[in-house]
Amino acid sequence: MKHSARTLSCGMAVVAVLGIGLSVVIAGPAQAAPSAPSWDDVRAAKADTAQAQSTVDELSDRLQTLQDAADRAQVVELQAGQKYALASSEQQDAQATLDDLTAQAKRAKSKADDSAEQVAGLVVELSRTGGGDLSTTMLIDARDSKDLLYRVGTMSHLSERSATVLAQARADQNTVDSIAAQQTAATTALAKATDATKRALDDANDTASSAQARVQKEQEQQDEVLQQLAFLKGTSVATETAYWNAQQAKQAEAQLASQTTTTGGTTSTTPSTGTGTGTGTGTAPTNPGTAPTNPGAGTGTPAKPSTPSTPAKPSTPSTPAKPSTPVTTPTTPTAPTTPTAPSTPSKAAGAIAYARAQIGDAYVFGGAGPNQWDCSGLVMMAYSSQGIATGGHNVVWQYNYFKSIGRLVPLSQRQPGDILFYSSNGSVSGAYHDSIVTGYGTMVEAANPQRGVLERAIWTPSQLLPYVARPSGSL
Repeated sequence: MKHSARTLSCGMAVVAVLGIGLSVVIAGPAQAAPSAPSWDDVRAAKADTAQAQSTVDELSDRLQTLQDAADRAQVVELQAGQKYALASSEQQDAQATLDDLTAQAKRAKSKADDSAEQVAGLVVELSRTGGGDLSTTMLIDARDSKDLLYRVGTMSHLSERSATVLAQARADQNTVDSIAAQQTAATTALAKATDATKRALDDANDTASSAQARVQKEQEQQDEVLQQLAFLKGTSVATETAYWNAQQAKQAEAQLASQTTTTGGTTSTTPSTGTGTGTGTGTAPTNPGTAPTNPGAGTGTPAKPSTPSTPAKPSTPSTPAKPSTPVTTPTTPTAPTTPTAPSTPSKAAGAIAYARAQIGDAYVFGGAGPNQWDCSGLVMMAYSSQGIATGGHNVVWQYNYFKSIGRLVPLSQRQPGDILFYSSNGSVSGAYHDSIVTGYGTMVEAANPQRGVLERAIWTPSQLLPYVARPSGSL
């Protein structure tokens, strides 16, 4: 059985319990976490009601600072992963082009050989019938079919039929030469794309390794702060985590509502600039158990979930390996000329169920199953399991694919099964992450190498693009 992973921000439960407003700043320099009260300070505060609140505030401030650092690391990792995904997509395009040219070259060579045989037959025929200066010695002296065509072409006594045969053979040979030149260029392009993909993968793994060290340290610090807070308040870490999940989902919904306005019955959405603040966080607990039983059937804003269960804590992740070649390569999208017929809403539920079944799996750059994923790989395969195309294996391709077939809807109209898109600059050019809406303020995603696949509150709503994709169901 797969187990979900508790993420760094579970300690934020206490902040929510105390009613303290949250603000996550994604951009900007890192700040040192305030020094935490020692266990002696916490025990002393436990016995002093007046001091208890002040100590709780100090611990909550420390949790917030640690969470901000985790969020920044999350975004940097995902941006590096998207760069790799784009490079890998371009590599696959280059490979597909070369494969196509190779197939064309094979067909052209076969046709040219047939034409050359007709010319050779013509030489023999004319030499037997006294065809001027044509001679079977041409067949012996010619080094290859191109040389034979040249020799025949220099003859001055060609009939109209002979000239026609020769012209066709020359055209077929020119096609072979042209495709060969294109193959050479395509081979060079593939080599460059392969090198670029490898560099992007190395950069992504280096970024993940660097982030892992920071995140692990922050995780350990948050664990201790959570224990101190639970002791101070007379609760448990599990209780604070569960309550925090529900509160974070509620806050995400509130911020999403504040980002949209409804005027005269028409909903409009203001695009994110990628530099704002938000109440959501990038490291919420895994699989909070808040999604509806039939997430694909709802419309509009999902119903509010019940209080989530406590997630299990994962083992410390190892440093990501640096493979010399891409783990997987995305599928080149084929943009249809007209939108396909909408699927039944139940397919959205099926995609959600598929994604949830992967909770606890590892995050690997370029992963698309069966037990390792990146964000767009999980989205792609979740809907592929329902027979629905998503446009390929990177965030930008997926957004543009759904835009091309007219299946984007305003963020304010999101419902379970819709695909959320994160962007660093408020436009698709800065898109770096996507996930699937599961319920009231929650989503399932392949998060990053530290956390793998999980379900949690929608983090940093201010970085969402103003439209979601609806692969199935009514628009």
